[in-house]
Amino acid sequence: DGCSAYMKYENWLRCQETRLGSVVGVDGGIDAIRKQLYQPLRADQLPDFVQPLKVVEQGYRVVYEPEALLKEEALTDGTSEFSMRVRVSLRALWALNDMKHLMNPARDPLFAWQMISHKFLRYGAFVPMATLALAALYLTPKAGIYTLAALGYVGFVLLAWQGHKKEKEGESLSALYSIPYYFMLLNIASYKACVAFLKGEKKVIWNPRKG
Repeated sequence: DGCSAYMKYENWLRCQETRLGSVVGVDGGIDAIRKQLYQPLRADQLPDFVQPLKVVEQGYRVVYEPEALLKEEALTDGTSEFSMRVRVSLRALWALNDMKHLMNPARDPLFAWQMISHKFLRYGAFVPMATLALAALYLTPKAGIYTLAALGYVGFVLLAWQGHKKEKEGESLSALYSIPYYFMLLNIASYKACVAFLKGEKKVIWNPRKG
């Protein structure tokens, strides 16, 4: 499904980051840290993002181990998944704010680029997405290539909407629907999280998933 495809992509990125030097985030359900590198965090900080950044801050690497396995119950409905993604995105934005000095190219150009490209731009991807959509629609009368771009964008959104409807009706989704649906879910959640971040909101307490 869309969530599985997203996690496979995330883990692929972590493999590449490990090859380069250090990953910028870990899976909070299955990670390990040397005792001497552990640093206490505030209750509002995201451990699977801030803690590895604290390790990098001390001059050590954080690596991804593909053979380490974790099994957990997946969220089964889009509403719960969306709520979780908004919460994680909001906490990640505050983590970026707390550790923004690591995005300074003068400190470590490679790791700064990793943080900016993998995290900062990840949570702000809805901005160029919306800009490109509006630009394609505006330029459609001027050239055929823009018409194709606009039609492609509209088609993608329609597939996502159909995926949302099918899930609400209890249907299983093929990749044709689940990937566009999850892609849009992630970016709308990021938009909502950014709005909350700009308002100064934080998420410290929530009901954990059951199972």
